[in-house]
Amino acid sequence: ELHRALKQGVTDRRFYSRDYVAYLDRGRIMVAPIQEEDDCEVVVNYDDMRSYCGNSVLYFEHTDIDNISDYNCPTDIALLDEQKLVYPLTLRRWREGDSFIPFGMIGRKKISDLLTDRKMTVIEKSRQFVLLSGEDIVWVVGCRIDDRYRITNRTENILKITKQTLNG
Repeated sequence: ELHRALKQGVTDRRFYSRDYVAYLDRGRIMVAPIQEEDDCEVVVNYDDMRSYCGNSVLYFEHTDIDNISDYNCPTDIALLDEQKLVYPLTLRRWREGDSFIPFGMIGRKKISDLLTDRKMTVIEKSRQFVLLSGEDIVWVVGCRIDDRYRITNRTENILKITKQTLNG
């Protein structure tokens, strides 16, 4: 993605690895450590195959409902109703005040409460990412999807996202 953006003359775009961020600025690449207060916000376009967040990489696969044999996925896989998503998606660290409607629930829940319920450490909380469609959080990455974006009997197309934790 970095190479493609550089060739296209894109400027003011950031690319993240586990510990560093690369900035494109007027044909130059600048690399710096990620600052603690950085939201690590990146745009995820429809045709993107992967995106990095914290110590993980997310792989995106567009598929038909007929290609899914098991809907009971581990928490590192999200199956979302593609027709409900608005591109581009946004991937970023969660922020204080963020909320969503957890899968299987009716009411809203704050991300901070979800992370506390999961007994996450302060360090784990600081590395927690969310995926947004417009202003809606559709997936607390590696934890839970939003109920509004779940697969239903009307779903035809699915965005399957797989989170893989990087070593090191």
